[in-house]
Order: sequence, then structure tokens, then C-alpha cells
Amino acid sequence: HQPTGRGSALAEALAAKVARGREWSAKLEREMAEEDRTSLRDAAAMVSEVEAAKLKLPKLGKLREWVARAKAWQDSARKVQAKQTRGASQKPALSELEAMLAVGLKLPLDVPEAPLLARQVREASDVERCAETLLEAAEEVTKPEPAADADAAAADADAADAALSGGGAGKARVAAQTGPEPSRVQEEGVAL
Repeated sequence: HQPTGRGSALAEALAAKVARGREWSAKLEREMAEEDRTSLRDAAAMVSEVEAAKLKLPKLGKLREWVARAKAWQDSARKVQAKQTRGASQKPALSELEAMLAVGLKLPLDVPEAPLLARQVREASDVERCAETLLEAAEEVTKPEPAADADAAAADADAADAALSGGGAGKARVAAQTGPEPSRVQEEGVAL
């Protein structure tokens, strides 16, 4: 028994919808199984197209969940990055950026903010390492040498005692430690 008129058109429309469903199902299967992650933009477009075609596909729910998770992460990443431009009191800690990046890298979809955040984490880590190196170097430079400090303090105390007592030998010691007196420097023509 052959479908006639309206039944034939309905059968053709149904067959076309089934064919589109199979095509989309195969496409979703390929995109979700690839080693290269699908971009968030492409995945969101696929979800929209399948929903617009009013197709019910088994993998669509999972893809929709992936898109929702990626968009939520994207919003969080944008908020953290916006904090960086509002002033020092609002800047996120390096650990906060590292934690956010770790979550972003685990997403099943490729989100465009992840590489930018990865670069910012690398740069912040480099700056932190440089700052630590400089602080360590500054600590080494400012550490007094115990023997030299004791000798210098004793010499300064002797010079001060001699200068206060008015002795000529004290002036000679002070001049030897600090250099010639300014008037003598000028007389000898030594430029400072």
C-alpha cells in the first residue's frame, strides 16, 4: 500500500529528519571523541543548530553540559582578569590564577581565555621568582660582617674619644680613617 499525497510528504519529511539526526549524531560523536578539543564557540553553535532543528540526540545533553561548564569558567576567568586592571588592591593572587588555570585546562572544550591566563600565570611566576632572587641578594648585601663591624665600631669609638679630649693624635687617627680635612683637600687641589 503506497502512501498518497499528505502521507507521502510526511514520510519524506520524517525520513529527512532522521537523516539529519544521524548526520548530527555522527558529527557530535566525532567532535566529542577527538583528541583536539572542540572550541567553546563551535560546541555552542552545534548545540544551537541541533536544538533549532528540534532533534533529540543522546550526546546533546553531555555537550550542552560541557558548554555550560566552559561558559561558567569563561565568566570566572574574565572576572579575575578584570580584577587585574582595577588597581593593586583588587589584583588576584598568583595561587588564585594557578587554580583557575588548572580548572580551565581540564575542561573538555577549548576556551580562548585559557592560553591568555596561562601566559599571565607564567609571567607572574617569573616576576615572583625575580623578586625572590632580588630579596635574597638584598639580604646578603645588608648582612653585616661580625668581625668588621666590631673593628669599625672600636675605631669609631677611639676616634670620637680622642676628638672630644682634644688630643692631636686623635685628629690624626680621625684623618687617617676619614681622609684629609676639607680645607687640606682644597689646598692640595684634589677634586671631589
